[in-house]
Amino acid sequence: MATDYNAIAKEYQASKLLPWRNYVESHTFFELAGDLADLDVLDLACGEGFYTRQIKYRGAAQVTGVDISDGMIRLAREAEAASPLGLRYYCQDVLLLDLDKKFDLICASYLLNYARTADEFYQMSRVIVNHLKPGGRFITINSNPDYRGIVEIMFPYGFTRDNDSYEEGAPITYRFYQSDASHIAVTNYHLEKSTHETALQRAGLSQIQWHPVQVSPEGIEQHGTDYWSAILSWQPIIGLSCVRATG
Repeated sequence: MATDYNAIAKEYQASKLLPWRNYVESHTFFELAGDLADLDVLDLACGEGFYTRQIKYRGAAQVTGVDISDGMIRLAREAEAASPLGLRYYCQDVLLLDLDKKFDLICASYLLNYARTADEFYQMSRVIVNHLKPGGRFITINSNPDYRGIVEIMFPYGFTRDNDSYEEGAPITYRFYQSDASHIAVTNYHLEKSTHETALQRAGLSQIQWHPVQVSPEGIEQHGTDYWSAILSWQPIIGLSCVRATG
């Protein structure tokens, strides 16, 4: 049931242009990231390099992107070739990743929600810790485990979220709609917040915090407050941050 991103790479790239992804997802992501000046950053589940490039634009010294989809990495490398920023991309499974390097900051957009079990989640967490400097941070935007909205409620934003159930490991289907009403589907998996926290702590991460998504001032100006009420009330996605212990 895993999503074949090679088959939908272009369509998924286009979904990044939906207003909520800029004014909610991206805004929240960079609020969590904070000052990126001179940092060495690892971008996991980097896709076509959308955030990888943005992180570099915002002052990071070096940014490395990793994704399991060769189709996505191909798009990322094409963008790098067209406008070189000195970015490095690797097509690898995060569960097996070993770059033999440690970073100041590791970030991810929609990585953890691909873990189907607590054991897989712990394995991801160990990879994150193994690539973080002591005191380094991990931040992510992820599917919100507490979301309980009906399928249709996010449709005005150009997507829907459909949980098969709220059992551990149950599939979550996101559908992203195009202007012609066609759509692509992406499968995530449900694990409770407690499962996240236990695995992250066991792996060696602390100061674990959940962060509700927010709308940028530009998003309010462009679309008004009422437009954003459903996504802010139901919170289909959520931010998460933690730190590798220094000891």
